[in-house]
Amino acid sequence: MILWLRAHWVPVLLGMATAVGLLGGLAWAIRPRTETETAQLARRELQEAIRQLDLFLQTYPTAPDEARGALQRARSAFDQAAGHLALTRPVEVRQSQADFQRLQDRTASRAAPEEVLPLARRLREALQRLMGAE
Repeated sequence: MILWLRAHWVPVLLGMATAVGLLGGLAWAIRPRTETETAQLARRELQEAIRQLDLFLQTYPTAPDEARGALQRARSAFDQAAGHLALTRPVEVRQSQADFQRLQDRTASRAAPEEVLPLARRLREALQRLMGAE
């Protein structure tokens, strides 16, 4: 064993260094996030939700199917941010979730743009207020 170790000490040492690096990286990845980090992630997700709502507002009158996809992406982004936001603004988060649901229901029933777009604008403004409060 000692003769083998003397002959192969470089690969053994490299393997041990790699294992320590992988374990350190894993520990870093699963560490608890700080409040600042989660606030930044929530802000990014809110920005994405607002961007997708903008796309929804532009496309719903002419391409409802494409608009529904944008609305779904906006909802997904908002849901990602909602966990952090619910800690500080639970009432606004619940209201926005309800507004998303109403908007999705109305677009699924192919409601007229005059009925859908004002709700989407109000939701977009609510998300902007949430982002400003973070």
